[in-house]
Amino acid sequence: MRLSPRRERILRAVIAAIRPRGHGFDQPIDEDVLDSVTESLRVLPGALRTGLLLGLDFIEYAPPLYARRFRRFSALTPVEGLSMLARWEHRRGLRAGLYRGFRTLIFLSFYQHPSVLASLDISWEERARTLVERRAELLRARSAGESRGG
Repeated sequence: MRLSPRRERILRAVIAAIRPRGHGFDQPIDEDVLDSVTESLRVLPGALRTGLLLGLDFIEYAPPLYARRFRRFSALTPVEGLSMLARWEHRRGLRAGLYRGFRTLIFLSFYQHPSVLASLDISWEERARTLVERRAELLRARSAGESRGG
């Protein structure tokens, strides 16, 4: 799925506003996050995908109503954009759903990026290996107990 240039511009602004900053997270990975979110949108159920894409249009023209800024969302600074979107988190209905939906997609994409995982010292391969070894130990102990009639 390819986003229109207009929706891609809006999504870039949403990513810039929502993605984590500071504490080692200021990494130049916005393009990778954009690609990942776009790919995630592609595989969502049709109604959800359509709703989120239409939601981008809503977000673009929402600042005069919700941020008292007479600019489009894509023209706001990331701080202004986050300020507007974060207020939606505790609302009900469309605005809360849009914020939570995009925040979820952005966070999933951001926190699964290899450079972010490395900065957090997370290795899924090592974790998987540790869990497999632990499972094998438990199975050996269990089978040893059963072979002794226990």
